[in-house]
Amino acid sequence: MTHARLRYRFLLFALVFALTCSLAAQPKVDRSGPPAGVSDALRAAVEDKGYRVVLNDGWTAEFWFAKPLKVEKKDVPGALYPELSDGEFIGVVKFAQGMSDFRGQSLPAGIYTLRYQTLPQDGNHMGVAPNPDFLLASPAEADSRPEQSYPYKKLVALSAKSTGGSHPAVIALTSASEPGTVTKADTGFIVFSAAVPAASGSSVKLGIVIKGAAAQ
Repeated sequence: MTHARLRYRFLLFALVFALTCSLAAQPKVDRSGPPAGVSDALRAAVEDKGYRVVLNDGWTAEFWFAKPLKVEKKDVPGALYPELSDGEFIGVVKFAQGMSDFRGQSLPAGIYTLRYQTLPQDGNHMGVAPNPDFLLASPAEADSRPEQSYPYKKLVALSAKSTGGSHPAVIALTSASEPGTVTKADTGFIVFSAAVPAASGSSVKLGIVIKGAAAQ
């Protein structure tokens, strides 16, 4: 075999290997079964099929969303999701390896409820994010009644149990892309998008920031 042919085969192998690695490194979204390790009430409140999100570094999360979301038409200045209500149950998430929330706080591996909350419009929160829409994560064992709604201070205290500090565990919401995909926003944030059925018969497309934090 000539040197030129050997070189050609080597280059071809290198190209195929690079393409294979590139494809293997892409984020993946699959559907999963019902959640385990949660209360009967939580299991009944979410869809039977969840979403398993796997990033290219192996980080994995599973999301199960409420069936259906309660929506209400209202005007909330600056909000991307004004049809959702503060304290509303959005779903359940399982973090296999944990994550850092939008404040950079460590959120340990485990199962959490997700509730919608708009950021207070006060001096402590101005400029934290381009929009006021967030999900507050609370330990599933401490928030086993999805039908219950919490006023702001109680929800903050409940969510703070996730991090062991005084601040709630906050996961930012942003504009959604194609449902069932993971994309990188212009901000550099990694965003998982999903379409969640709503009580109105339509659906709400949620964009959830799963990697990325506010500028400190």
